[in-house]
Amino acid sequence: MKLTAKKLILIGIILVGAYWCIESFDIGLWVRKGPGGGFMPLLAGGLAILFSLILLIKEWKEEAGSGFKLIALLPIGALLAVILSSYLIGIALSVVIFIFLWLFFFEKVPLLNSVLVSILWPGALYAIFVLWLQTPLPKGLLGLL
Repeated sequence: MKLTAKKLILIGIILVGAYWCIESFDIGLWVRKGPGGGFMPLLAGGLAILFSLILLIKEWKEEAGSGFKLIALLPIGALLAVILSSYLIGIALSVVIFIFLWLFFFEKVPLLNSVLVSILWPGALYAIFVLWLQTPLPKGLLGLL
């Protein structure tokens, strides 16, 4: 049982997911007959733990793997780029750009499908969080205009 960088990253994601789950109870899961501020961190943390455990078990079963490739860190770099760009152009626009670039250039999805998905999914998230749940999202420097 060799501990590779991929396994270390998965263990780190499990620990971060556990932290989210624990902290979500302090925020409040259910408030005034609806989901509270801790509901989404609990859900995200639980899913992160679940999927990371599945991948970690799969990695240990495939012990004779080819080793760690640097391209495995690309999603982490892309996530950091989205977080940093959200301070400049807002979270909604940075997620649209990220999804389009990821689908079109990395996953090689056709242009029309990439455009549709990159507009519809962030649009649905915007409708849920801003319009329905009235959660303020970072607007970046565009919020000053």
